Amino acid sequence: MKNTLFSIIIANFNGEKYLETCLNSVLKSSYKNFEIIIIDDASTDQSLDILIRYKSGGPKVIILENKKNIGPAASRNKALRNAKGSVIVFLDNDTEVTPSWLNEFNKLLKNKNIGAVQSLLLDFKKRNIIQMGGGRLISFTGWLKPLLQGFNYKGATVTDKDIVGVSAALAVKKSCFYVVKGFDEKEQKYTEDLDFCWRIWIAGFRVVLASKSIVYHYTKSIAERNNTKTSKFEIYYHMSKNSIRSMIKNYELKNIPLNLLFFIGINIIRSLLVLIRRKDASAFAGSMLGIVWNIISLDDTLKNRMQVQKTRVFSDKYLFSSIFDNSPIRTYIRILKESKLLW
Repeated sequence: MKNTLFSIIIANFNGEKYLETCLNSVLKSSYKNFEIIIIDDASTDQSLDILIRYKSGGPKVIILENKKNIGPAASRNKALRNAKGSVIVFLDNDTEVTPSWLNEFNKLLKNKNIGAVQSLLLDFKKRNIIQMGGGRLISFTGWLKPLLQGFNYKGATVTDKDIVGVSAALAVKKSCFYVVKGFDEKEQKYTEDLDFCWRIWIAGFRVVLASKSIVYHYTKSIAERNNTKTSKFEIYYHMSKNSIRSMIKNYELKNIPLNLLFFIGINIIRSLLVLIRRKDASAFAGSMLGIVWNIISLDDTLKNRMQVQKTRVFSDKYLFSSIFDNSPIRTYIRILKESKLLW
């Protein structure tokens, strides 16, 4: 893969605060054989004005524009149609890459068994603090238990390990992308990258952490997240909807009933805790709507399930031992305590 062309895809929505830092850092990459494809998802800020300046700077930068907001999953799939590279790199707009980040991808992707590689994410402001080194899936939610989160980078022992990756900085072989048929556009956002990596593993490809590929990533405050015009209701809705859909699609049949029952039960408990502790009904309303959506969309989900299961190489038993959290209930209780939903 010495002369690999990397197609770097950045899905942008209202990213005017971050874009220049992100693009300037990518253009300074020491590995030079890449193109940048930025797809703007109907931003309402000054993003397009910023992007136009980069488009005029040379052939490396391609700008695509959605007339209406379609979400990151569909935007990335759409951008891929314009990608010439044999490796696709998905990069969030609120990142700053280090010069050698692509070199590390190139080394690991020489392994034919590896389908995708994630950078080690450090906090943008507290630059010695690890934000995430990939993670493990929580079996009855399909959510992520982050690895190395909060560790001091200089003091931590970080190795290239098997993970479930996130799309903040994720390199994927184009051939692997086509096998799993890209991102699930019905999942749209928040956990669409976890579902994507889960399906990569099902299809027999490893996803690994590139411990020497360093990317700084913003940890957004509530106020900064509000700029994306996202409500709490919308977050709870997509998290509920996506979890159920992923479990139905991705698990072997025998593992669906118990995990679904666990998810519905803990989701109801969490929603009631949010209602009682925070006097906020958005969790209950969003979670219930996510369940209703899955009932209405079951036929489509089952069709997708057939496609996913046709690609299966690794069994659930193997995946449970490789990329799933081995103490999911304890993990979820800890999450509830940290969010101050438990007394």
